[in-house]
Amino acid sequence: MKKKQIHHIEGNLLSRKKQYNYPGQLVINGDIEPGCQVSADTIEVNNVAQADIRVRSGMQVHEKVLDSSIVSGGYFEARIVERSTIRAESDICIQASLRQSDIYSNKCCLLVRCLVELSNIMACQCIDVHTIISSEETPCTLTIGLLCPDDQDLKIRSDYLSMERQKKQLNDNLEMVEKIIADTLQLKEKIKSIKPSIKQKIIQLKANKNYEAIKELDPFFKQLNERVESAFMNYQKAIENRQNLIKQIESFDQATLDETRKKYLLRKKDRLERSMQCHTDVVPYIKVRDSISEHTRIQGLHAYKRLQETVNDVRIQEVENKDIQQTSSIGRYEIKLF
Repeated sequence: MKKKQIHHIEGNLLSRKKQYNYPGQLVINGDIEPGCQVSADTIEVNNVAQADIRVRSGMQVHEKVLDSSIVSGGYFEARIVERSTIRAESDICIQASLRQSDIYSNKCCLLVRCLVELSNIMACQCIDVHTIISSEETPCTLTIGLLCPDDQDLKIRSDYLSMERQKKQLNDNLEMVEKIIADTLQLKEKIKSIKPSIKQKIIQLKANKNYEAIKELDPFFKQLNERVESAFMNYQKAIENRQNLIKQIESFDQATLDETRKKYLLRKKDRLERSMQCHTDVVPYIKVRDSISEHTRIQGLHAYKRLQETVNDVRIQEVENKDIQQTSSIGRYEIKLF
């Protein structure tokens, strides 16, 4: 029987080398320094900051994960997670605090004594959490009953959204340029309409020999001329930008975008179908042990979704969001307190 390799590191895993690949267990009696990319079968460490980590079987962080990305083929455990992304095939356990982070598990997210703030949690089987704090601007989202996206899912989604953003940005820029052109033409017409009245006013002042009043109009004419000159320059620039943007929009690879969207939707549908097949015996549920803030959102498989109302200081009403377009098997809800 092959003995597993165990690698012991006294002190910190230094960032000088950047990339580390260990074939067995990695035990660090210190921290993983910022900038490290680490892979191993399992990792045990005190703290992780600004690192990219992949483990095949599992990872235990005794204290804090900060600004890091971690993918585990098994379990993941930590005391505190902040501004990080964690994906695990097995259970994710966080003891004290989860802040401004995204965690995904194909089994359970167990945060039974944990304070969750402004984070997103996704689990296939259950989410068990102590306290959830949301805000209207950045609500916590709890997704239950769905298998988590894998690397390929995330790549296809990223490619699709990137192309969608490019197309939207081009159209938004064209809309802005068209507005500049329209505003400039409107200004031109406005100036053209007031010119006769200004001319008539000057003729009257000259007839009355009110040269002082004519002199007082000089700053107004100067400001008007500057505004007209600036508007004309903006108009010329907008015309050029419009021509360039139209060329870019016409040459945009719509066929690739359509194909990428098709791949994305097919992967999403496949993941949904596989998620449904997983729930023959275990019914996914969400359990909140203490309190949950308003604006927290719950989404997942409609047929299997459960929220166990074991909270102490609030009662919860789940109100379905009718305006969010989802697959018919998916339900999305927002917490209302009363």
